[in-house]
Amino acid sequence: MDKIVIIGTSVAASNIFKFIEKYRLYEVVGFAVNREYKTEETYLGKPVYEIESLDLVIDKRHDYIFVAIQWNRLNADRRKVYERLKSEGYRFANLVSPLASINGQLAGDNCWITDFVCVDTDAVIGNNVFIKVGAWVGDHAQISDHCFIGAKSTVGGGVKIGEQSFIGLGAIIFDDTIIGEKCIVGAATALKRNLPDHCVYKTNQDNFVLKEYSEDIIEQKLLYRRNIR
Repeated sequence: MDKIVIIGTSVAASNIFKFIEKYRLYEVVGFAVNREYKTEETYLGKPVYEIESLDLVIDKRHDYIFVAIQWNRLNADRRKVYERLKSEGYRFANLVSPLASINGQLAGDNCWITDFVCVDTDAVIGNNVFIKVGAWVGDHAQISDHCFIGAKSTVGGGVKIGEQSFIGLGAIIFDDTIIGEKCIVGAATALKRNLPDHCVYKTNQDNFVLKEYSEDIIEQKLLYRRNIR
């Protein structure tokens, strides 16, 4: 089994470690952080190494690393670490759940494709992209580098998402929509228009209708009525 070091000791690193172990994707050698942030010798029973001396621990030609940082600062933190280690010649793994369906192209590395994700025909996923549980990426869609696609979100066919963008939990992006770089599409939103770079698109809570009822009245608002003859 190929060896891997997980970069980070955060909750994300813990989740990714458990994901790798569950599906036996790699042999986790340990974790690594920058020297200035190292506060412990072990994490989850594995050694914690310094990134500055990581090449003494693993073989860059054969072993793998994975940057376990979620969407901090609109994916900028993950991008920074990824690009630094990429320039130093490290190899990055892709972590793909056996429960995912990849019919398109996983063109990049350091991608985390979690359970029940569907990447449809001829869709292309770039570098350093996280796609969370149950998300669907439609045919011919293009997800650029350093993006985060939230759980249960829907990316329609032909959609193009620019670098370092964030798609929130349960968002729906309609077919052929173009989203610029460093955009945020909020949770549970439906997007039918193109977005330029550096935009935030979210549902305004004032658009919702909220009414309060007494306890006895609210129970009458959901009744099962069926005529039986």
